[in-house]
Amino acid sequence: MFLNRNKPGRVSKAGTISAWVSSGIVAAIAGYILLGHSPLLDVEELEVHGLHQVTLEEVEGRLGFQIGDPLPWGIGESQRKVEELSWVKTARIDRSWSGRITVDISEHKPLALALTEPERWALVADDGTVLTRGLITPPELPRLSGVRAAGSPGVYLAEDSSALLSLLVLMPSDLHSKFSSLRRDASGEIHGRLRNTQEVIFGDDQRLGAKIISLSAMLDHLDKENRTDDYIDVSYPEKPIVRNG
Repeated sequence: MFLNRNKPGRVSKAGTISAWVSSGIVAAIAGYILLGHSPLLDVEELEVHGLHQVTLEEVEGRLGFQIGDPLPWGIGESQRKVEELSWVKTARIDRSWSGRITVDISEHKPLALALTEPERWALVADDGTVLTRGLITPPELPRLSGVRAAGSPGVYLAEDSSALLSLLVLMPSDLHSKFSSLRRDASGEIHGRLRNTQEVIFGDDQRLGAKIISLSAMLDHLDKENRTDDYIDVSYPEKPIVRNG
């Protein structure tokens, strides 16, 4: 680098600008430190919405801060930890400079029951999330069997349950409420039992939506004729079969 001694003013000006920039950075750092410890930027209020199964204490325990702590600069980690709770489907955390933290929770809804151990059934969400430990007296939801047992709350059911859950998701609510169970047999085909003890044969994992439509139409037809045939086979949805015995 060559210095032009005939233009000292430029060197002085550059040095002045550099000094101002350095001073600004130091001031910003100092302000950050001071404001971070100022009671004006503390958490003053915590609002949590959407709680039904999850408790306020569970959410507070996952946030990583509490009333009176400095207002957090980043909330991604807190949000991730809240979403690790088995019942939490999504969590959104917003902060305001007034000191208010707002947490909006969307919870899973139980879709079915999965066996955890003999005579104990866990609630399961539509995406396969295990919501509870095994219950001795679970609510009346379709029971999944012939598949791997459910794990601890927060984990997902094994892949062999996915088609059974898909069937339940595709069913309209009135049809879903008619099923007491879904199971895989030894060959891997899917069977269901209605609460009136009728057996439904779905067959393989293919064309589940078409099979649900075929089953709904067949049940409407049988209902109009006052029939409760023992078996309804929708393995081939274009040609459903009903039979007794």
